[in-house]
Amino acid sequence: MTVQIDRLEARIIDILKMWYPITVEELRDELSLRKDVLDRTLKSLVVKGVIVLEPLSDKVYIRLLNPEIEVEVKGRKRAPLKHRMPELPADGDSMMYR
Repeated sequence: MTVQIDRLEARIIDILKMWYPITVEELRDELSLRKDVLDRTLKSLVVKGVIVLEPLSDKVYIRLLNPEIEVEVKGRKRAPLKHRMPELPADGDSMMYR
């Protein structure tokens, strides 16, 4: 099963693959997100059939429906950053080597 998701959803799925069981509160603390942002993202994952929310007593647990899920992050891909080395003077004489 391949699902197109955004980066936050992909991060949540990675956490769920490593850390189970996890509550909504624990996930919110791990990601340092506002409640409304996490709730909206979790609702999106429920609609896509990726997770299910399981309310138990005073906590709500998140369960990944298919741990073998493959994710495809939607959006444009950024080109890797090119790090340039500072150029030395042509004569090889610089303040650093005096």
